[in-house]
Amino acid sequence: MDDTSGSRSDLRASDAEREAVVETLKERTADGTLTLDEFAMRVERALGGRYRSDLDALLADLPDRRAATKRTPRHHVIAIMSGANTKGRWRCGDRVTAIAVMGGCQIDFRGAEITAAEVHVTAIAVMGGIHIVVPEGIEVTMDGLPIMGGRSMQVKDAPPLPGSPRIVVHAMPIMGGVTVQSRPRKQARRSVTPPEPPGAVAAAPADTTAVAETPLALDGTVTIMFSDVCDYSGITERLGDDAAHELLREHNEVIRGVIRAHGGHEVKSSGDGFMVAFASASRALRCAVALQQAFAERNAASPGEPIRVHIGIHAGDVVREGDDFLGSTVIVASRLADAAGRDEILVSSVARELAGGSREFTFAAARPVLLKGFHEARQAYPVQWWPEEAPVIAPPRGVRKRADEPEAV
Repeated sequence: MDDTSGSRSDLRASDAEREAVVETLKERTADGTLTLDEFAMRVERALGGRYRSDLDALLADLPDRRAATKRTPRHHVIAIMSGANTKGRWRCGDRVTAIAVMGGCQIDFRGAEITAAEVHVTAIAVMGGIHIVVPEGIEVTMDGLPIMGGRSMQVKDAPPLPGSPRIVVHAMPIMGGVTVQSRPRKQARRSVTPPEPPGAVAAAPADTTAVAETPLALDGTVTIMFSDVCDYSGITERLGDDAAHELLREHNEVIRGVIRAHGGHEVKSSGDGFMVAFASASRALRCAVALQQAFAERNAASPGEPIRVHIGIHAGDVVREGDDFLGSTVIVASRLADAAGRDEILVSSVARELAGGSREFTFAAARPVLLKGFHEARQAYPVQWWPEEAPVIAPPRGVRKRADEPEAV
């Protein structure tokens, strides 16, 4: 008998053998053995495999199909004034429903075990956001009717992988947003590095210096701060365009310097307003207090037009869309800034509770505020950012001595 062991690695694979491996991988994805991400990676390697041993390696670690067990598919992802994330290894059927009401949902299909040839995702966002992530090379289509909202699809133009399922997103954003984005497949936890040939010079180690963590790298609770200049249109009318623009430039320099000093991340700025994300509520409040104090000192030293800002802060789960944040947390923080008086910091009850443990902040009595777009009033807390006794700095011109006293805006 001829000994053919060890010779299979030298035999080239045919197109029929590659297609047979792809079909097997498709079946093992359908029974839940492989995730969508793993399927995409192995199909890519199968299509590029030159030898039969390359194809054998793609199937060698798969368990006996008879031993595969089925698990209950996950069909619903719901977030009501909160956040919900579906990622990692999870199993879905042919239909997935995501509902975000003043909250945020994130669905990551890269680790999904998909058992159907086509998956229909119904995404309903009411004053919230839904973010869907798919691996590159998966066919995705989107339809639906936005109502005072938006939908977008940012999928890389890559050839679809043979045998891969198709994802159809039915988006219905109502004063919210639904986004679909493709991302590269996740890196394997372990990789096999071929041995260096004898005499080879070892490559220099890669630079593994950690990048400073920002709120954009975090999942879960994020604190959002909005800051706006009070009566900027009036300033422009009084000073003229050029002088108002110079004042705004000075304002922006102060804002960005204080944000950097307190570990904040500038998400975006528009005109005289800033949206900033923080990893904790305490950092956000420290930054807000430092901003008000910086402008108070500036106004006391400058005889010209004062710069006054009003600030809103809220904490909660958010939905990521690229480098932007969406969801009810963002909306509430923005509305709190609108409701704040000049030189005032207005925080939600959630942010107050998160920052209250440090006992470094003083809050005035809560007051109900009716935020635009919300039917019921919310409790908001003004932050007393200057001491009432022996003040370090004098309150800025026109500011009440107690934050809970009424004042016309």
